[in-house]
Amino acid sequence: MFKKYILRTARPLGIFVIFTFSVVFIFLSAFIVTETGNGALGTIANYATSFENRFYDFRMRKLIDPNVQSKEQVLVKIDDYSLEKIGTFPFRRTIYADFINKAKNFGVKIIGMDVLFPEKSLSCGGESPDNVLIKTFKNFGKDGRAIYISYGVSEDPDDGIKKFPEDLYFFMANTQNLTSGFMKPMYVNKYTFPIESFTNSGVGMGFINSRQDSDGVFRNYNIMVNIDSVYVSSLGVGIYDSYADQKNKSITIIQKDGEGLLTVGDKSAELNYNGEVKIRWFGSLPQFPSISLYDFLMAPDNDPKMHELLNGKIVFLGSTALGAHDLRPSPVDGIMPGVLNHMNLVHMLIHKYFYKNSINSFILSLILLVLGSLVFWVASRLGYASIDLFTLVFMIIGSYYADKYYFLPAGYELKLFYCYFAFIASYSWNTFLNFSEANKEKKQVRGTFARYVAPTIVDEMLKDPEKLVVGGFRRDITCLFSDVRDFTSISEGLSPTELAQSLNMYMGKMTDIVFETKGTLDKYIGDAIVAFWGAPLEIGNHAQFAVEGALKMMEILPKINEEFRKLNRPEFNIGIGLNSGECNVGNMGSSRIFSYTALGDNMNLGARLESLCKHYGTQILISQYTLARLDTTHIKYRPIDNVVVKGKTTPVAVFEIIHSHHFMSQNNFAYESFLAAHSAFLSRKFQEAADLFKQVLDMNETDKASRRFKEMCEKFAADPELAGENFSVTVMTEK
Repeated sequence: MFKKYILRTARPLGIFVIFTFSVVFIFLSAFIVTETGNGALGTIANYATSFENRFYDFRMRKLIDPNVQSKEQVLVKIDDYSLEKIGTFPFRRTIYADFINKAKNFGVKIIGMDVLFPEKSLSCGGESPDNVLIKTFKNFGKDGRAIYISYGVSEDPDDGIKKFPEDLYFFMANTQNLTSGFMKPMYVNKYTFPIESFTNSGVGMGFINSRQDSDGVFRNYNIMVNIDSVYVSSLGVGIYDSYADQKNKSITIIQKDGEGLLTVGDKSAELNYNGEVKIRWFGSLPQFPSISLYDFLMAPDNDPKMHELLNGKIVFLGSTALGAHDLRPSPVDGIMPGVLNHMNLVHMLIHKYFYKNSINSFILSLILLVLGSLVFWVASRLGYASIDLFTLVFMIIGSYYADKYYFLPAGYELKLFYCYFAFIASYSWNTFLNFSEANKEKKQVRGTFARYVAPTIVDEMLKDPEKLVVGGFRRDITCLFSDVRDFTSISEGLSPTELAQSLNMYMGKMTDIVFETKGTLDKYIGDAIVAFWGAPLEIGNHAQFAVEGALKMMEILPKINEEFRKLNRPEFNIGIGLNSGECNVGNMGSSRIFSYTALGDNMNLGARLESLCKHYGTQILISQYTLARLDTTHIKYRPIDNVVVKGKTTPVAVFEIIHSHHFMSQNNFAYESFLAAHSAFLSRKFQEAADLFKQVLDMNETDKASRRFKEMCEKFAADPELAGENFSVTVMTEK
């Protein structure tokens, strides 16, 4: 009872566990931001977000339009080509001055320099390159233009500047609108912060650090960090603030729990407690117009294409060279230059291209998970494997394209990985249970039928269950009844052990023959064997297989008796009766104890024929119904009688099958003589028939069938009136 309960509840319980697991991991990937050392929860959340993020990366790459480029930003690349042409790196400060002057000439509005100036330049006479660059900074920063330089921050106080740089403080106070809140303290990196003469030259400043996710991919952007309780902004935020109108300036609101919102006009994006926003990627290098620094410097001042490309734009100067070690894995590019992080952030701010609130995406993910699980549950109840597979494929493809063309473009960050995990895991669980149930049924079929039919037939039944018809169906079959003659006398002369050994040897050989000829063992009744052909599987001409089995039984009997003689035990002599026709075939019995058997009048007739073997002195008797189904090309048979068995009124023609040890098998003259004698008998030529039957007896005086016919013919020849209308029919009064 308990086992049945477990099996009945396994399907819904398994789906519930999968559903719960998916909900938990969707929650972790949606709301838990992790760092190294966050303990067990952090480790689990890392795994949750890693799998989900990788699938997010795949979807994001599919969303990028390769034919669209930014209209607001241009990248000037410090690429391998520029490094080769210009020569030394880091470049002379005058190179940067030339770059800025060119940018001003071409009408650039904002410059973001993803370049560090942490040390003074060396000079030998003449004007210092630093002074040249400082004058260029100041000259560019007029008429609404702005230029931003970079620095780094660090969590390690040993790497930090002990006193907050005043220049940075005043810059932040005058340009940023950041509300205080709790965030972990950071430090201005003393190895990357620009020299004081640069920070006093009217330039903007922004840090360029980004934190990679646990799988090494950069998906988030640090908007701000806490430096000595002052919240300073990143390079990308500063550049956007200078580019945008006053009404659309970015405002960061930090809540008491360390999380907050980055707002741009009427749009907002969530910040985590690290001060990070998740980037909605516009693209990689192909999505941003770009030009090599060397080509930029060499372009004529009056180049119309350069004016068209750069006028009023934001220009970033950053490295794309392989040797500069600023290539980072991102969702849209496995080796994306780091400067593109800032450019994607600026594009996101300009276009208010934010993700929806995490709660909204989480709720939609749960709705998809619940609906998908319910749909699959309903489909699985129908019990069709094809419907299960179709439902799974439909849900995955449908939700993928709905996400691609609606939800992801609309800013919803659906947690599809764990929704798909739930769908596939539920399908796998359902398939596993179906397989287990099918395997259990196969074991039951094998366990049930292996006792009755050959292993090859069992295997065929399991391969094609549609061939299996059980449970009281009407089937046309051929039945066989076999019995050991005088078994009672034999058993009296043997000990129980000897009797069991002899019977087991005999039964074993005969049962093997039943199986070899695709028969089904019905039962053993003492020394009798009952079998049939044609069920549970259709095997073609079942009568042919049955007669073949009977012949093999007679052929192997001498070998069995030879073994008995060696053991000084009595030999077995058997009679076999076969009949063909419709019977009720199936598992018969109670719900606890049953057997696969055949019932009906045709089975009873087969049993009567076996009993008649002794009466007629034959070993294999078949009915006219079996003979009608036989291909007798290679089978010898002779007519024996027309019999009305006990309990019936209709006569049945009975024939003997001539096996290989039968005397007529080797003596064809005797066989032909018997057939001629029987023909004369039916023609009422009784004296002629008696003479012919006598010839057969002269060749084998033990042929009981010939003696019976001879005696009848002699009686009818002496007194023809004794041969009535039904002279060829024998009515049996005993079974």
